[in-house]
Amino acid sequence: MFEFVTEKILKSEIDVFLDMIPYVSSKINRIDKLANIINTMKDSNLETMMMEDYTTNHCLNEKDVFHELLENKCVRELAPGVFAYAGLFLKVYEYFNKKIDAYAYQHFDNVIEEVYPVLFPVSEYIKGRYFENFPHYIMFQTKLNNNIETYEKFMSKKSLCTCMDEILEETTVPKNVLRHATCSPVYPYLENNVLENDALKCFLVSGKCFRNEELNIKELSRLNEFYMKEFVFVGNPEKISCFIEKSKELVRFWIDIFALNAKCETANDSFFASNYKKLKYFQLIGNSKLEYKLMIPNNKEYISCCSANYHRTHFSKPYNIKNANGDYCYTACFAFGIERLTYAFLSQKGLDVEKWDKETIEEIRQYVDIK
Repeated sequence: MFEFVTEKILKSEIDVFLDMIPYVSSKINRIDKLANIINTMKDSNLETMMMEDYTTNHCLNEKDVFHELLENKCVRELAPGVFAYAGLFLKVYEYFNKKIDAYAYQHFDNVIEEVYPVLFPVSEYIKGRYFENFPHYIMFQTKLNNNIETYEKFMSKKSLCTCMDEILEETTVPKNVLRHATCSPVYPYLENNVLENDALKCFLVSGKCFRNEELNIKELSRLNEFYMKEFVFVGNPEKISCFIEKSKELVRFWIDIFALNAKCETANDSFFASNYKKLKYFQLIGNSKLEYKLMIPNNKEYISCCSANYHRTHFSKPYNIKNANGDYCYTACFAFGIERLTYAFLSQKGLDVEKWDKETIEEIRQYVDIK
């Protein structure tokens, strides 16, 4: 155990410092290094701004539902930040999944729907510059070395404990990552494409995502493995803005029909510390990321459940996606965290369906059968 005086950190950056601590060594000199990195760039004094305010909506439930979900086996922890779902949680989870699909086909033209596996090539993560911004999130897939001796070592019960201690010596260099965002495979799909100047490609994509959250894991609000759906738009920037606005209307519909306590704020991604200040500045000054946050009533915390992300030409440049004029296309996505939406909804409504309002029950029953 050791103490660190947080007076060394700029007051505006305490939260990011606490968020990053789990990713560094416990050695004191490493903590000092983290503090120095965060303080290096001049503070931009940019604060998040409230764009939409629904925080006066009353929550039907204010009790802790997480432990009740565990007790009634609606969620079951398989590993830190990894859960299985059943019962009411699974029903509401399926509702959000189906509603998002239906909304895309109802409001967007020529939707390209794809479901992605979890593995994605390391080479594509390098090309997409994910290692520059999110090295702390990335998790890798590997396998045992291809030789008989390695296999026999793991098959032997007597040497199992020993070989588990030496497991890294017996595995290959990873060629794949476990994707941390759903939209990553969209850009290789369009590599070297030339779109008409006013064209817009619309993707509906989904899949399991993985983020190394270390000690930041919290209930169902922050997980190592989670399910994400996204609307991804590529092409004309004006049309992209219109489609992002149309995407926001789905969240506003939920806030209205379910009377959810929520807010929409400007935000920045959880970039790693050495890039944090610069990237935070560009995201906030350009309003390139907006988050819809829902309250967890029992602890009065707001968690991000949906986000609008304007990438501009960040992905089109490395993948050479252009329009007929030769300019790089713009890209953006609207992301939905299904676990977070489900958890926040149940936290505000409670687990007794009979106490829910008529409008809520009727909406959900259009897509799933709840008792």
